[in-house]
Amino acid sequence: MSDPVNPYMQQGPADQGPYGQAPQQGYGQAAYGQPGVYAMNPAVQSLRSNASTVRLLSFLSFLFGGLFLSGGMWIWGNKLVQDAQMYGAPMDVMSDVEGARSTAKICASIQIVFMVGGFLLFLFFGLLGAAASSH
Repeated sequence: MSDPVNPYMQQGPADQGPYGQAPQQGYGQAAYGQPGVYAMNPAVQSLRSNASTVRLLSFLSFLFGGLFLSGGMWIWGNKLVQDAQMYGAPMDVMSDVEGARSTAKICASIQIVFMVGGFLLFLFFGLLGAAASSH
């Protein structure tokens, strides 16, 4: 409150430099023409692409591939998570990879439940039919 004209002086952002100097770049953004901080390793970018493939093929396993395809996507999703941890991938890539793995797990689990339920239903009606024919 050293300014008698304006006792409620506005403070600038913490990263604002003095007058006549360029402000500091915030949030990991590089200055214009400089290489970016978020320039990713090509292996990390392929992890994101593979995560999309795992997610898509897991959904398609309901229509065409059955448990073999979704089970394979579950295994591939686990491998992608291990690779992402090994490469130290950013959080957005990690969330994509973990989401793809979760999708594959859910699709495989639902298909396992349907297969076991179908088998138990078949067994129930088989026993019911055998009991009805013996009386």
